[in-house]
Amino acid sequence: MKNIGNIKKILFIVWLIVICYALYRLFHMGVPLNEYPAFIAGTVASFGIWAPVLFILLFAIRPLIFFPATILSLSAGALFGPYTAIIILIIAENLSSLVSYTMGSYFGESIMNSLNKKNRFVGKFEKYINDNGFMSVLMLRLLYAPFDLVGYFAGASSISYSDFALATFIGILPGLITSAFLGGSLRNPANLLISAAFFILGIVLSKFIKHKKSYVTKDN
Repeated sequence: MKNIGNIKKILFIVWLIVICYALYRLFHMGVPLNEYPAFIAGTVASFGIWAPVLFILLFAIRPLIFFPATILSLSAGALFGPYTAIIILIIAENLSSLVSYTMGSYFGESIMNSLNKKNRFVGKFEKYINDNGFMSVLMLRLLYAPFDLVGYFAGASSISYSDFALATFIGILPGLITSAFLGGSLRNPANLLISAAFFILGIVLSKFIKHKKSYVTKDN
């Protein structure tokens, strides 16, 4: 067990080094943050027919360097158009959530124990996820909570992967459609209306589910 703990520590240090190097490279590319979606779209597009595959792979490994999911989602809409982007993002975001969940389950326990001692909010958040399982992940996805953070916390908690995966698959749909059409608005400004509609839909659904959950809890 001690050897396993040492291996985890070494891998965690390596992971931190990779994150720091990747972020260093990103910040020194000279590309403003608001121009990243167009920059990524142009770079991926240069790979021709392999562009969708490359995009999915980039999105899947993105949690390893903490690259924002929203930026890549917007670039998908700009690159593939909103309708194709929705299909690609469904695959890419679910693969990405698997990566963050796996990282959380592998490294999360010791980190969470350390954070719980220092931050009461982290402890309460972890308890909320543990106690509510599927519904907590679904709510967080619909409320557009930080994509990778939800995966890391869920992986470090007692939530089964099946509950996490199903809640993620359902909960990300309004958000990814919002991003796909928002990115697609670079070509067609009318897509902004569709994007706004799905953004609001996600918020409304989360409020509805929260209300129903509270009602059921009171009845019980």
